[in-house]
Amino acid sequence: MPLQAVVDRILYVATRKRRDPQTPFGWYLRALMERHGFESDSDLEAASGVSASLISRYQSGEVVPTAQNLRRLAPHLGASMGQLMVEAGLATPEELGMVARASAAATPLDPSLAEAQRILADPDRPAAAKEYLRDTLKGAVAYWRQQTGIRQASHEPTAAERAAGRRVRS
Repeated sequence: MPLQAVVDRILYVATRKRRDPQTPFGWYLRALMERHGFESDSDLEAASGVSASLISRYQSGEVVPTAQNLRRLAPHLGASMGQLMVEAGLATPEELGMVARASAAATPLDPSLAEAQRILADPDRPAAAKEYLRDTLKGAVAYWRQQTGIRQASHEPTAAERAAGRRVRS
């Protein structure tokens, strides 16, 4: 092979762009790499210890990444291992507990109850004020049950009943 052909071949290989990813995970991986300043698969290899050829094969779709390698890549790509597993198709967000299961989706909380919940969760709110709110809500529910004829199996004592030493009554 003539010397000029060898030089041309070396220049071609050195200057050509990386192949475009062939899978959604490949594009995701490439975007994370670019976002975190990895200009090549070799740069990511140097940081993570996962071989550049393997990273290239992940992008092309030739190989599905292992959980072990995703664990090694995650901290360098600013992603959680779970996010990488979902993008690679190894698990669903539901399987990893990243989102609530559709069957477990609750109806939205009434705004009044949501406000009461926020007040009760506020660490700066005095305990006496929280107790008063709890007693008020319990009283409202008890009144509603009485008016609608719904019986309650047991009764949670009010603050006054607890102070007087009374226990739960049926």
